[in-house]
Amino acid sequence: MPDRLFSPGAVLARLPHLSPLTTAIGGLAVWLLIVRALRWRRYNAIHRKYGPKWNNGLGVLDPQEAQEIMHTSTFYDMPTLLYYALSFSLFKTYAIPSISKLLVATKELSTKGNVSRRLSDTELLISTWYICPISGFSDPAFHLTNKGPNAKPADDPRANIALARANWLHSKYKISNSDFLYTLCLFVTGSIYWSDLYGWRSLSALEKHAFYVFWAEVGRRMNIKDIPDSLEAMLAYSKQYEDTYMVPMESNRDVSTYSLDELLGPVPEAFGLKSLATKAVLSVLDNITREAMMYEKQPWIIRAAVDTVMAFVAFVQRFLLLPRYSGHSLVEYGPPRNVKPGEYCARPWYKPQSSSTAGYYFDMLLVKIGYYLEMPSTQLKSGGYRLEEMGPEKFENDGHEEVMRNAAKLQGCPVTGPWSSEGRKSA
Repeated sequence: MPDRLFSPGAVLARLPHLSPLTTAIGGLAVWLLIVRALRWRRYNAIHRKYGPKWNNGLGVLDPQEAQEIMHTSTFYDMPTLLYYALSFSLFKTYAIPSISKLLVATKELSTKGNVSRRLSDTELLISTWYICPISGFSDPAFHLTNKGPNAKPADDPRANIALARANWLHSKYKISNSDFLYTLCLFVTGSIYWSDLYGWRSLSALEKHAFYVFWAEVGRRMNIKDIPDSLEAMLAYSKQYEDTYMVPMESNRDVSTYSLDELLGPVPEAFGLKSLATKAVLSVLDNITREAMMYEKQPWIIRAAVDTVMAFVAFVQRFLLLPRYSGHSLVEYGPPRNVKPGEYCARPWYKPQSSSTAGYYFDMLLVKIGYYLEMPSTQLKSGGYRLEEMGPEKFENDGHEEVMRNAAKLQGCPVTGPWSSEGRKSA
């Protein structure tokens, strides 16, 4: 008899009967607590790690520490939002006539045939700076004691190869230091603005400072002069530059229109969806940028709808969704000789051709519905890319050795292994 009193069935029978509503409320409460406990773990961990040093040192961080802090938001917490923040920052530069006129002259962003590759390569180069260690070493402390021509090669030299390639490409054009500096500032201010406006959380003071430290270092490695000495000064410079130089010009409209067409390529024309998407994008632009690009002001209800949707997404992310288990980036980890990105534009540059029948027909379906404008192919570099080859087609086979020499200078040690020139030749 005593054994029966403690049987599972008897124990359950003595529990109070819970209604379905009570059970649902209890389950939701438990879920909210779980999400709350897990969603802030990376944020809290990175602030425990670097907060004391930053506070005690009055804001002292080295570039790779700043990069690690940035990864919490850009790689885990808000990768999609901050990816579009960078995209919009680049888009905003087209409202500066000196920039847009150069792009029209080079035809890199003023013809449909060139714009998709230019956008793809720019995204991949910048993503490489973001994700791969800027020192070239996973352990920055080791790097500090390991410099010089006879030093041990870097673990991952991709960030510096990408920087050296961007420097080499930029050297082919006459670009003013002020235009370089304004673009650099936007990469910092744009991320802060978008996280404040649409993120499920804002960037903390530590994170904002980390963005400044990292991008200031990128600027120095790109030989940009007169970089503001603080985040506040950078914000002031951006505002002053826009007030002075962001004025209406036909070239601004031309370049921005081609870019919009490419970015919204996957959106179908049916039911006016593409037109609506274009209006939504334009509604997010601030007035000075929109007017400089010579676009009409959009109906207030479009911006209200965008804000409502983004607020709902932020609410769901913050309170209802578990955090990412793994990071999200265009750039993959690991050392393959030919690298393939994790995502693709409307024209799928660097997307491998499917080796299976099912994969081939799936790609064909994506083309039919307009998600891709054409099939992956050798013309779109389906074999992948190498960083030292990126850029306009006319420069694809030029500058490789110079890029590698400059990458070695940037990281203070040789470039060897699959990323090197020797690795390229054996690929």
